[in-house]
Amino acid sequence: MAETAVSAKDKLQRLRDSFAEQLPGKVDQIRESWKAVQGLGANSEEMRQFMLMLHTLAGSAPSFGFKAFGTAVREIETALKGLEGTAPPSQAVKGLIGTKLQDLAATTGIRTETAVVASGMLQVGSHSDTTEETNRHIFIVDDDGVLAEHLAVQIGCFGYKVRFFTELKALKKALMLSVPAVVITDMSFPEGDFAGAEAIIELKRDYSDCAGIPVIFMSQRNHLEARLKAVQAGGQAYFLKPVSMSELIERLDTIVFGTPQEPYRVLIVDDDKELSELHSTILQEYGMMTRVINDPLQMLKHMVGFRPDLVLLDMYMPGCNGHELAQAIRQIEDYDGIPIVFLSAETSVDKQLEAIRMGGDDFLTKPIRPEILISSVIIRSERMRIVRTFMARDTLTGLLNLVKTQEQLETALLRAKKNSTSCAYALIELDDFQAVNDKHGYLTGDRVIVIAALMLKRRVRASDVVGRYGGQKFAVIMPDTDAQAALAILDEIRTSFAKILHECHHGEFRLTMSGGIAVYPDIKDIAVLNSAAAKALGDARKNGRDRIEVAGR
Repeated sequence: MAETAVSAKDKLQRLRDSFAEQLPGKVDQIRESWKAVQGLGANSEEMRQFMLMLHTLAGSAPSFGFKAFGTAVREIETALKGLEGTAPPSQAVKGLIGTKLQDLAATTGIRTETAVVASGMLQVGSHSDTTEETNRHIFIVDDDGVLAEHLAVQIGCFGYKVRFFTELKALKKALMLSVPAVVITDMSFPEGDFAGAEAIIELKRDYSDCAGIPVIFMSQRNHLEARLKAVQAGGQAYFLKPVSMSELIERLDTIVFGTPQEPYRVLIVDDDKELSELHSTILQEYGMMTRVINDPLQMLKHMVGFRPDLVLLDMYMPGCNGHELAQAIRQIEDYDGIPIVFLSAETSVDKQLEAIRMGGDDFLTKPIRPEILISSVIIRSERMRIVRTFMARDTLTGLLNLVKTQEQLETALLRAKKNSTSCAYALIELDDFQAVNDKHGYLTGDRVIVIAALMLKRRVRASDVVGRYGGQKFAVIMPDTDAQAALAILDEIRTSFAKILHECHHGEFRLTMSGGIAVYPDIKDIAVLNSAAAKALGDARKNGRDRIEVAGR
């Protein structure tokens, strides 16, 4: 990450230096343009272009550290804003602008050291990636050895490596040798009602390697005092016995793996090349993906290809203004909900509110501090992601719904065709699931579906896609995978799922799953691929269930 940070810092420095080198030429351009327009009125195209140039510089110069230059430009722009119709600027206005043009030349070498883009400011919230293998080791301690072993077996089915202990002193010895991803501990031991929490507090105090270990508490006590003890020991969850396996696995997954999230995608539409590149660099340094468009009339093409989570839009650009562009985008059904944030040097509150009324979600004023830009983009993008999640995900399991799963399958097949690789597609079904609903109730049935979804999601590879096909049925897309490799992975998941004990109101029960696999390029058509996987699943049912069959075998 250090290398990336240096690269970003160098890029920012190059942008600032490039802008500084261009300033004398910009002053000459303003002077020449002023000579050409000082006899024209506000409604002339030449005067409008001159005002647009001034407006752009008034926002960009302070962003690169040239605050005095930006102030002088804005004063020229303000002096011309009172023009109406065809009347040219008055002698008083011409005299004021002549003075300000002299000020411009004097300020080209004055750079404010506390510029908005000072290098250190970009360290706020910078993201870093790691390629190290995730620590999947779990320690369980409970004086009930049968329960501890039972939990260890169940959690192990989800790909975790579990050790269990029946004494707190055994846990302490183990922690001196290795640090797990999570410790799961009972609250009560023979040493006392809160001995589990007290032992964790002592370990974290006395051993620095243990200070950051996440802890999950289990207890038969639903008392506030016990829960407070867990919180004081740094507990991240508190489960009542008997522990719900689906809830425990979901919590473990969140702690160990976090919530995987693709980088936010931000489309920047601004005719100012230097400033748009600056904002792009700031957002990229935070871990976002950006695309810059300097020609606003090209926006729609990039909306389709880039699929942004948010559009950062300048207010004044050649060819159209920002709120006109926002309105046009809002008229397209696919984009009527996408966040549009205006970023402009416009300081008039009335015009800012008008821009929001015409289709914007927020208005940010140039120059803008990096942390404000980043926070605004994150807040709006996150909200968009939530809306998209509701549209694309199954509400019970969080897996992709059927429509999105089929879209992913189509994409995977196109990629396989392009790269001349194979792609396995499987349908997985919980065996005799209707009997679960009939005997144990739909609430228990839903918990079983969630357990199956968690196992599939956790045990397939990172490149694989899992979706809910409907009811008790799931779909798995496995890129770059032939039939033999897919069978090995899914058969291992099937075996593990059969070991899971599912809780119900009068005890526990086990369930099995079956599956059917079809493979591209053996089958090239997506509809035929679906049918072949469904037929293979049907063969698994006919052959006794609790098995995986491959189409054509």
